[in-house]
Amino acid sequence: MAGPPTATRAPTRGRRDPRGELRRAELLEAAIHLIGDQGLDAVTHRAVAAAAGVPAASTSYYFRSKDELIDEALRTLAEREIERLRERRVALGAGAADLEATTAALTDWIEEQLTPAGRVAMLAQYQLQLEAARRPEARDILAAWKEGTDDLAETAMRALGATDVETSGILLVCAIDGLRLRLMASGHAPLRGTELRAVVHALLVGLVGEPAAKR
Repeated sequence: MAGPPTATRAPTRGRRDPRGELRRAELLEAAIHLIGDQGLDAVTHRAVAAAAGVPAASTSYYFRSKDELIDEALRTLAEREIERLRERRVALGAGAADLEATTAALTDWIEEQLTPAGRVAMLAQYQLQLEAARRPEARDILAAWKEGTDDLAETAMRALGATDVETSGILLVCAIDGLRLRLMASGHAPLRGTELRAVVHALLVGLVGEPAAKR
């Protein structure tokens, strides 16, 4: 499978020495947390500088505009999450044809995203999806993230012997998206541990069928 698409980056501003790269990374991390905590509207040059604990002029020194700052923050987050998806994909591939192992791996992945750090990344992803409806630059970033997620789902479906890997992978992604939103944003009691695992197990069985030995 080909690697994920990469969006064209604008030439970066500011110092390119180690100290400058560190300051730039601090600003991007602050922007990511603002996006995850408060949404895209909270991202301004001044707010990001304040969140990073640096002089107000620092953000405009490294980023020409708010859109560039948002794009770079989301791209940084996407690259980080894509690498985590690749790690999960390897783990799923190693558990070929094992329903219990796949259930456990996907359950762990969902629970990881419900931690404080995971919630920031997940909320920022949803913000990116909304932003992609407005600007082509954001669509390029989302395309790489989406391909990583689809690849993980298709790996799980292929390992379990699904007849239509692509369709079942899409359904798995949509189901997990809905489950994550339910757990994160609704008034429903959060599912954890064995309860969440039972839901994921039922989902996988519904998509590929219970193995013959289990029937």
